[in-house]
Amino acid sequence: MAYDYHGQWDKHTGHLAPMYAHPEDDDVTFNANFTIQYWASQGADRRKLVMGMPMYGQSFSLASKEENELNAPTYGGGEAGEETRARGFLAYYEICERILKKGWEVVKDPDGRIG
Repeated sequence: MAYDYHGQWDKHTGHLAPMYAHPEDDDVTFNANFTIQYWASQGADRRKLVMGMPMYGQSFSLASKEENELNAPTYGGGEAGEETRARGFLAYYEICERILKKGWEVVKDPDGRIG
């Protein structure tokens, strides 16, 4: 499994499925690259390793609107989606709909770690 490294259960924002370690992350093992390399180092056949990719997102309720970057303090999951109906969890299509119809802004990680 190469996702669910961070989510609404944390007390701060973080990438759901980072490809590589982020310089501001507390745990350098919380990324797909480390996970795949770890399994291979433990003897897993590389030809049988399959990296999963989430088609959903974790959302957060920010403790402060001014602090909205990576590792910003949170107090729980974001608003539930109309279809998924679970706080802190949105299907990919719910995210796309919010970008197109509700003015959500896409912000990319300046460190390019892919989240």
